[in-house]
Amino acid sequence: MRITVIGTGYVGLVTGASLAYLGHQAVCVDVNEEKIKLLKSGVMPLWEPGLESMIRDVELQGRLDYSTDVSASVPVSDAVFLTLGTPSSESGEVDLSALWSVVRSIAPMLHRDTLLIIKSTVPAGTCEQIEAYLHQQFPASASIAVAHNPEFLRQGSAVRDFLAPDRLVFGASRPEAHHRLEEIYAAIQSPVIKCGLREAELIKCASNAFLAMKISYANMMSDLCDALGISVDAVAEGMGLDRRIGSEFLRAGAGYGGSCFPKDLRALMALAAKEHLDMELLRATEAINRGRVQVICRRLEGVLGTLGDKQITIYGLAFKPNTDDTREAPALRICSMLQEAGARVRAYDPVVAGLPDPQVDVAIDMYEAADGSDCVVIVTDWDQFNRLDWGRLRQVMRSPYIFDARNMLDIAVMAENCKRYGLHYLSLGRPSIAPDVPLTID
Repeated sequence: MRITVIGTGYVGLVTGASLAYLGHQAVCVDVNEEKIKLLKSGVMPLWEPGLESMIRDVELQGRLDYSTDVSASVPVSDAVFLTLGTPSSESGEVDLSALWSVVRSIAPMLHRDTLLIIKSTVPAGTCEQIEAYLHQQFPASASIAVAHNPEFLRQGSAVRDFLAPDRLVFGASRPEAHHRLEEIYAAIQSPVIKCGLREAELIKCASNAFLAMKISYANMMSDLCDALGISVDAVAEGMGLDRRIGSEFLRAGAGYGGSCFPKDLRALMALAAKEHLDMELLRATEAINRGRVQVICRRLEGVLGTLGDKQITIYGLAFKPNTDDTREAPALRICSMLQEAGARVRAYDPVVAGLPDPQVDVAIDMYEAADGSDCVVIVTDWDQFNRLDWGRLRQVMRSPYIFDARNMLDIAVMAENCKRYGLHYLSLGRPSIAPDVPLTID
């Protein structure tokens, strides 16, 4: 099929490249001329494992192109995907202005056989409004079908998630739209949910909100384990082996961030408020997540005393590993709170080279970042932090404290490292380890 993808952000670029990989003829369109120039010149505007190599393959095969001109591609397309950003407003409601702007601009270009597919995350009812608008403004477009095909891409594994998803969700008001979506995704083997537009819209937000809730529950349990002097690892393992619960998203840590979980949680609460419903569980999920920064800073004060004359090193700035995305990343909130307490903050991340706000000195080498540090705080669980040279790290640090705010390091291995190199190891909901105190786990 001939497909236009409007919006070349994270979702749009992965969608366009993946559809081309599946054999379609795809054009990625964006109003940002600089971004299109970069893509045409072979420069990737974002960091995502596997994406660049796939793009190079489909470009060589002539199945992927880039443009700033919707009028050249939309009229000849069999399907048009909209992958525009839908950020949160101050009230928590979703800002649909970019999406509606594009819908209005391309409406006259759509023909009767076009399938308009909304991939952006939107509140329930949005796609029905778009379909009604098209039919009212352009009576000749009454046969144009609108579908919602939510994305469930995890940054760091987006290519794999697109090509081998847990499920495909096809939301539409007409059976023919379901059939067209099946044709587009024919090469992908996965369970398919065919449902109405509102159900498809709600599935995305409900899924992300549930995962966020699971993370906050694990963090709430880690606070209780700290108070009781027991290990949250054992508790999480015992819970996760129950097939009704599952082990994913149960590791205690610094909380969730990124562009999806916070936004979708707020959007779901705002949608419920319009229906005079109070999502108490979601409000608690958000409050627990916000509180993780205070928990971490209190733990630092507990071992270092006042933070006013201390240098703290942050390992990891992206909100999760295998991405360069810092949107709503816990590391940014931690940096800000430490600076407010008077600490000097340095940072290191394998792919994030700098931060616009807060102003933090970002080193290009992780040992350089820790030079003279009183504590290294691991905030993003990049795999390379499992391979740290602890002896070298201890040599450059002023004080011996390691705070694993992602519980990513094996606690028995760290007990040995603490004994060997004189380190003090802290984590969340697990016993602290000092070099001269044997590790005992009940």
